[in-house]
Amino acid sequence: MTLLGAATFALAVPLAAQEADAPPPTPPASTETYPRAFFDRFYPQTALELLQRVPGFSLDAGAELRGFAGAAGNVLVDGERPTIKSGGLEDFLRRIPANAVDRIEVTRGAQRAGETAGQGLVANIIRKPQSFAGTWSGELERNPAGLVYPRGEVSFTMPLGAWTTTTKLNAFWEQFTFDNIDRIRRDAGGALLVFEEETLPSTLRDAFFATEAKRLLAGGTLTLNARFGNSRYYQETGRDGFLGRAPDGGAADRRTDIRFDSEFWQGELSADWTGGVSQGWVMKLLALGSFQDSEVGSANVVAQPPGSVPVINRFASDSLPIEVLTRATIGKLEGRIRPEFGFEAAYNRLDSRIALEVEDALGVRPVILPASDVTVAEWRGEAFGNLVWALAPRWTLEAGIAAELSQITVTGDASGRNDFFFLKPSLALTFQASDALQLRAALRRTVGQLDFNDFAASANAEDDRFLAGNPDLGPDQVWRASLTGDVRLPGGYALNVQAFHEWRTDVLEQVVLPSGVPGLANAGSARVWGVESEAALPLSRFLKGGLLEISADFRDAAFADPITGQSRVVTDLTNPEISIDFRQDLTEARFAWGARYEPESRTTSFFANEEIIDRRGRRLTAFVETTRFLDVKMQIEVRNIGHTRFPRDRLLFAPDRSGALIGTKALVRDRGEFVKFTITDQF
Repeated sequence: MTLLGAATFALAVPLAAQEADAPPPTPPASTETYPRAFFDRFYPQTALELLQRVPGFSLDAGAELRGFAGAAGNVLVDGERPTIKSGGLEDFLRRIPANAVDRIEVTRGAQRAGETAGQGLVANIIRKPQSFAGTWSGELERNPAGLVYPRGEVSFTMPLGAWTTTTKLNAFWEQFTFDNIDRIRRDAGGALLVFEEETLPSTLRDAFFATEAKRLLAGGTLTLNARFGNSRYYQETGRDGFLGRAPDGGAADRRTDIRFDSEFWQGELSADWTGGVSQGWVMKLLALGSFQDSEVGSANVVAQPPGSVPVINRFASDSLPIEVLTRATIGKLEGRIRPEFGFEAAYNRLDSRIALEVEDALGVRPVILPASDVTVAEWRGEAFGNLVWALAPRWTLEAGIAAELSQITVTGDASGRNDFFFLKPSLALTFQASDALQLRAALRRTVGQLDFNDFAASANAEDDRFLAGNPDLGPDQVWRASLTGDVRLPGGYALNVQAFHEWRTDVLEQVVLPSGVPGLANAGSARVWGVESEAALPLSRFLKGGLLEISADFRDAAFADPITGQSRVVTDLTNPEISIDFRQDLTEARFAWGARYEPESRTTSFFANEEIIDRRGRRLTAFVETTRFLDVKMQIEVRNIGHTRFPRDRLLFAPDRSGALIGTKALVRDRGEFVKFTITDQF
């Protein structure tokens, strides 16, 4: 067996081997192993906290791509990708108590493509067989207004007959506030039109139950996953408006109150079986179903002057998306050439109903929006093949091809049918230059995951924006070329740098639809390029127990705007994204402290008749933690030290962005300091 064959074997069947009391496979030379004891000085409580302390590793939870494998992240658990979608990978890792983990293996190089497609650096969390372990946490947070609210969570792993189970329960309630909110509207010449002072408290509460159960069955491992819960978010906005003047201590000229309330119930159930079917071949069968039943309501009440008969805009929405998919793969684990084949079939459906009405002195009347009552359904099938080929001791080739057929139908107030066929090739070449340095070149085509809510009409009461649904949407596609260098040195030094260039087609952007109402559409092609980097720098030579971690991403883009004809960035591109983390662990004193600094970043969004520039000011977070008292881990964290500013500028045009600038709306928000006290322990 080659070294890479051993790596794949280690990733595919470690649980079955361990539960049979066989020794775990020896990881290959391209794998770095971090035993549970390596993390003791950080006093971690969950698998997620362990992963966050792996030198130079950055969690990738997976992209919003079509298909189960296409959205694979860079984390395996017992050699397999967790069969979950709702809640995300981080939530799944929080379920696993740290003391239930035996080790973490970080592998550079080829992985089974169906599990970690396109990833050059993969972490495999290996759990202890048939162990009992648990962790709990209690939290109190104080917001800038002085309100204190709780959070609680408990997770435990335990054997239950032939099953090994992991269960998590969590609930929280929190309130966020912005301080010193000013909304300033000016005309094209800069003259003040409206000055509004705003309060914006928002509240979120969550309660979820999640569980995993696995056992040996029919020569393989059967795994069941379930998650169910409820979430509610509501926001009450109040604005005192002054027409043509700044606040001067006098009465306001108008009053606006906006009530937004949303709630959803979410559930997911999955089952997968993984086992050997012949010498060196492993089969994986998967079935997954999920739903989210959501209700959204808002009311925008404007009284001018305050106390007069108001104008009320009401919006209500009900949506029920469901997803059902099944998938089967079979792959060879040994030899220089290791193929994998499989197929996936999926059904997605969204039922969306919205209602919009206006009430004023003349009475109540409905507002008609295109595609306000629609059902969107998609059938999709995909067949794929992947190949891992050890060309030479230091060279590995990964290649793959997937063929997808899908059909999307829209019925109701709008109707349409679109049939799609996509070929999705991928190619990667990895060179292990030395034990320390790995180089990787990759080219891959991906197809984006459509948000079915974009097929239906929507409204935004805060920005007074209404968008039509579009029954003719198709997924965007991306060719991504990348060059990656990864350096690992003794002592925990690590650096991973990736330069990439993307060619995007059928880019989704806001335009004026044929109905004359703004909405989302496939608006053309774009290029996006940049550099993404992660670095870990132990400081023990200069500062005992010190560690510096830096994440820095820089991106730019070129897109031919279909409205103005000019080149611009794509919507929602954030640049730069930088975080600098420092911590010092004084193990003998059972004490640690640290800070995170995030410089200012900027995100630009484009709508049919406006451009929005969102900036986030520099943000500073600090913490201290100790295990010296009561043998539990205590931490105090302060976020937004010195306040964080969130300025926002809206540039308004008529009749659309190809026309003249008719005014601006500036929004200036400060978010104050949040203080959080957390107690966690394991059992």
